[in-house]
Amino acid sequence: MFSIKLGLKNLSRQKRRNIITILVIAFAFFGYLFMESMMNGMEEMSIDNIKHFETGNIQIAHPEYWEDRDELPLEHLIEWDSELGSDLRQTEGVIGLSPELRFSANLNNGIDEMRVIGVGVVPENYNQVFETQDYFIEGSMSALEEFRAVIGEQMARLLDLTINDYVILLVRTKEDTFNTIDVEIGGIVKTLNPVMNNRMVLVPLELAQERLNVEDHITMLSLKTASGEEETSIQSLEGYFRQKGLPLQSYTWRESAANVIALAVAKKSGIGAILSVVLLIGMVGIINNIILSGLERTSEIGMMKALGMKEWEIVFVFMVEATGIGVFGGFIGCLLGLVGVNWVVKNGISFRFMGADMSAYGIPILDRIYGTWNGSTFYYIFFLGIFVALLSSIFPAYWAAHKDPVEAIYHR
Repeated sequence: MFSIKLGLKNLSRQKRRNIITILVIAFAFFGYLFMESMMNGMEEMSIDNIKHFETGNIQIAHPEYWEDRDELPLEHLIEWDSELGSDLRQTEGVIGLSPELRFSANLNNGIDEMRVIGVGVVPENYNQVFETQDYFIEGSMSALEEFRAVIGEQMARLLDLTINDYVILLVRTKEDTFNTIDVEIGGIVKTLNPVMNNRMVLVPLELAQERLNVEDHITMLSLKTASGEEETSIQSLEGYFRQKGLPLQSYTWRESAANVIALAVAKKSGIGAILSVVLLIGMVGIINNIILSGLERTSEIGMMKALGMKEWEIVFVFMVEATGIGVFGGFIGCLLGLVGVNWVVKNGISFRFMGADMSAYGIPILDRIYGTWNGSTFYYIFFLGIFVALLSSIFPAYWAAHKDPVEAIYHR
């Protein structure tokens, strides 16, 4: 008990040095908590944007098409009919299904041209899976029923297009011959997904099938499932494909969003590196503090040993002092973290200085990134900080306590 009281009392000695050490630890912890919240928010928003605007929860495709899907081939397609659609809608957990014909095209407005991803869709089905219909700034999804096209706001701005303008999509058919899709702009959207805004052109499925000479075939199906039902739906779908002898396979959004998953792995590595730096800062600060305290109190340590205090008791005094610094530093860091994370969760951080489009950096997010709450991280880093403070104080405390009492008393 005496050692504990003495260790706590020593915290009030050399106040300036202790306060600086506490603040260094606090700001290091705050930086870790803030960045961890931002990275988690970035990952969560990226995944939501991919599911809500690109892939749905599950995609169905021929395995050979899936391997080359980034090249948008017109081979290994799915024969689409009402019977297949009816059977898939009855699959457990499935609440929406959208047939799609994806193809590569050059969009020409008569002056300029750009490479785009064309997607033939059925508006009614598309709206069951994706949230695009909620982000129109001009027109509506019903334009597709009138054999018109829907494009993203960024594409419209770059090509100086507005509602009722005509464009030409230059495409290659299944036979590798050139054809065109002449359409009028019927809708402009500004979604949360840069791929939808910058590169996609939605056209009626029937029109795309006709101009690409694929008859009633599609490239893939996107499905929306009830929350937590993805795995159940996939198992049911795979059983159905085997029963019907269909050469199809189902894929979750995780397989579609491989790049975002890779980014999440990199994020965890980055967070680990940051945590290592945080702990190193804390250890160096505390070790430095204990060594300086030991040097300043050499005579005092000799006197304590002469009065009968054992080495382990003196070590314990320094450990209590170091742990106190770790507790105060961790507590202040967590308080700063609460303020910072609360702000970024509510307000987010705008990336307009980077062009308001993170897709160029492999992140499907526009404009603003919001943080997320992770209460376990606060507990984890607080108690880990205390543990590191305790651990890093042992060696310098033992070094200070191991001095010969006579030499220590007469130390100059």
